[in-house]
Amino acid sequence: MKKYFYIVFFLTITLKSFATHIVGGEIELVQVKNPSPGITHEVTLNLYFDAINGRPAAEDISITLTFIRKRDLARIGEAVCQRVYRDLIQYIDPACSKGDLQTLLIKYRANLNLPETTFSDPGGYAIVWERCCRNTIITNIRNPSAVGMVFYTEFPPVTIANNSPHFKDVVADYLCINQNFEMDFSATDPDGDSLTYELITPWIGYSTSQNPNPVSIGRSSYPEATWVDSTSLNNVIPGPEPLRIDRFTGVLFVKPDKLGLYVFSVMVNEYRKGIMIGRVKRDFQLKVVDCKINIPPQVMVKSQGTDSFFKEGEIITIKKGDKRCFDILYFDPDINQKITITARGVNFDTKKINIPAISNILIQNSDTLKNSFCLDDCIITKNNQAAEFILSIYDNGCPVPQIRNFRMRVNFEDVDNNRPVITTSLVDLPTVMFGDTLEFTVFGDDEDKDTLSLAGSGRSFSLGALGFTFPSQNGIGRVKSVLRFIPNCEAVKQKQVILDFVARDFRCGVSNQTTYAVPVVVQSIPNNSPIISTDLSDNAIEVILSPTSISEVKFEVEGLDIDEDVINLIASADGFDFKSAAMNFDAKEGIGKVKSIFTWLPNCALLEGKDSKEFLIKFFAQDKACDQKQDTVGVRLVLKNNLSAENPLQPFNTFTPNDDGFNDYFNLGAIPEDNCNRQFVKFEIFNRYGKLIYTTPDRNFRWSGDKEPTGDYFYLLHFSDEIFKGIVHLIR
Repeated sequence: MKKYFYIVFFLTITLKSFATHIVGGEIELVQVKNPSPGITHEVTLNLYFDAINGRPAAEDISITLTFIRKRDLARIGEAVCQRVYRDLIQYIDPACSKGDLQTLLIKYRANLNLPETTFSDPGGYAIVWERCCRNTIITNIRNPSAVGMVFYTEFPPVTIANNSPHFKDVVADYLCINQNFEMDFSATDPDGDSLTYELITPWIGYSTSQNPNPVSIGRSSYPEATWVDSTSLNNVIPGPEPLRIDRFTGVLFVKPDKLGLYVFSVMVNEYRKGIMIGRVKRDFQLKVVDCKINIPPQVMVKSQGTDSFFKEGEIITIKKGDKRCFDILYFDPDINQKITITARGVNFDTKKINIPAISNILIQNSDTLKNSFCLDDCIITKNNQAAEFILSIYDNGCPVPQIRNFRMRVNFEDVDNNRPVITTSLVDLPTVMFGDTLEFTVFGDDEDKDTLSLAGSGRSFSLGALGFTFPSQNGIGRVKSVLRFIPNCEAVKQKQVILDFVARDFRCGVSNQTTYAVPVVVQSIPNNSPIISTDLSDNAIEVILSPTSISEVKFEVEGLDIDEDVINLIASADGFDFKSAAMNFDAKEGIGKVKSIFTWLPNCALLEGKDSKEFLIKFFAQDKACDQKQDTVGVRLVLKNNLSAENPLQPFNTFTPNDDGFNDYFNLGAIPEDNCNRQFVKFEIFNRYGKLIYTTPDRNFRWSGDKEPTGDYFYLLHFSDEIFKGIVHLIR
């Protein structure tokens, strides 16, 4: 199924008029810079129309362009373009127009939507329009009034951002017999793509006088015009210098020797990264007429202060120290014409040619005129080739200016660029003590008096990070800067650092540089280690734990520094968490001497069910000298359970409360002391009926039997982890 893309305008009128009116033209396709919905591209057809021989009725109000997919020559769609411009071509000098030769430029345009879904084929696309007929009086092809022209442009898929090449407007439609003719027929590419030009045989297509505007279909090629005898693609406009086009500049050259009207066709090929992505064909015609001879202006060039003139193309050598200035002498035999001189660099930047404005200078007599220009001191060419440039002198003659080009090639005698030199005010390699300041001056000198910069850096470190300052300086010929160094502790740790100074000259965008290294030794002030101690006799403490009594651990830690440095006193738990163990020690800072108290209230939970546990605490005294030193003392704290309190009970089991002083009461004697594993809870006595008759939480109780009768009684001794049972005999 054929796919058609959206078009903005629709064709409502079809004109079947034909006439011998087509001079030439081309098709351009560009992307819309600020696209609106449904519009992505703009297409323009430029039609050159014979305003003298063509009938006004043959001018189309609108035209229909056909879009072809190149891969399979499928017809993709159409675009209707309306006429948006109509005017005579503009000559360089309006006075050059001729009454019997007038060419109209008519523009047709439309806004389009070229969606990627339709226009993304890698093989690209073509835009085609065919129209009949050409001028009857064309000299170099057969049957011109019965053949038409094919307007043709190729473009890549729209997935590739691209604009087709834009031809410059034509500024002349005739030339003079037996005179050199040169006209810029080039195009520009908005995308910066490379363009090449070639003459091709004009395409006549399939339009005829009976069908002047046929519907175009996809074709791999189109019929070409047939050359008349004595003309060909190599002799389109006959003469001693037949028509040719510069492949890279698009400039037309010809010196005709036969009158007539000559049609020709130029194809511009568009390349991106060496691959052709598009092409545009433009047809045009030039009429060779008999007109007044316009003699080209003449130009001569010599070095200032000399009398001999250069030959065009010769290599000129400018020695070291010589001026790079030249005199231009020029004249034009055609009085009352105006002369303009321009310069263009071939292998270097044209801006390096300092030439004054020489434009529209009126030639009032046959005298030779003179102007001067100079070359910049900073001309750089690839591989040190001779600097090549072209002086162009042209008049305002008709139909186009006569141009005389003078090509110059200049070699510059090598100008050595000496490297800058770095020196310092140092006598010996610098050594600086912490607390002192180092200062010295660094000099950069360039005997060539070039622009010079001086900078410094630390090798593998930042200058500011270690206490260095070195302001960068710029100047001409000589610069200097002062390095200042106040060592910080980080510098002392390095012991030795290396400074790199760089002097760099600048000439014509190229620089030489010199690097100079200075090692700096950094010394610290002698530093004694602080001393740390405690008020403990052997830095070890043993604590017997009891759940009923609290044993506080407390001692003092002291740090001393004979250098009177700032010292820090800190503690570190070895293998346990200081806070979780409920230990308290405040880190302290002081000058020369500092103290802090360690306190601890240990409990049974710290044993974690074990009989004993050891805690090691390390105390540090650290000074804040650059070569920091410290002293360490360790304190061993041992927690133990009260295992001696677990002696077995051996109570007696009979008592006689008769106040005779013997066995008057019952008790259990020495109930073992509480420890972390076992604690006394209470003592209870029951009669033989199971009634509780006595209870006490006092471990040193004495039961006198109260008023209970003689008999056997049962008791329970409660501990936190176990209950002991027994029998006691009461005898009255």
